[in-house]
Amino acid sequence: MAYKPNDLPVDQIRAMRARGFDNNQIVQALQRNGYSSTQIFDALNQADLVAGSGIPEPPGFAPAPPPQGGSAPDAAPAADSGAGISSEEVEELVESVISEKWDELSKDINKIVEWKADVETKLIKLDQRLESIKDDFDKLHQAIIGKIGEYDKNILEVGAEIKAMEKVFSKVLPVFTENVNELSRITQNIKKKPE
Repeated sequence: MAYKPNDLPVDQIRAMRARGFDNNQIVQALQRNGYSSTQIFDALNQADLVAGSGIPEPPGFAPAPPPQGGSAPDAAPAADSGAGISSEEVEELVESVISEKWDELSKDINKIVEWKADVETKLIKLDQRLESIKDDFDKLHQAIIGKIGEYDKNILEVGAEIKAMEKVFSKVLPVFTENVNELSRITQNIKKKPE
């Protein structure tokens, strides 16, 4: 997660340290205020660098006096002056940062797993559609071949009938022609006879 340097609660950390809060109390208070562990860790380091370097506090910064008598809400003064971070605190902050990053990574991995499952489902549906189209094509192919076979059979039958008719005509046609000719002669003879 990207954040700007001015998003760091460095001034709040300085103010809490001036009131006597130890680093654990500061971390807890800032987490309740919505800061991430990374922001808190970076701000603690920055506050330690400023405190150890002798850089003056920003203008208008007036640390609050330490509490007297009662303790501040959610915090109690500690023996630690806040000059550094103990190894336990560093470990806690590192574990907290790792935990946050791990949660983000887990969410991203879950998104990838969901995307993979979605793609696999779509591929299975696509395979089923392709199989269905292949089956339909095979059925259509068989139907076309059946129709072509039927057409060939019909053509052969028509061809056989035409040959049979040809044979009949070859036998009948000369007789028919002869009869037509004779009929024509008879008709002419009838016309020639006087009435």
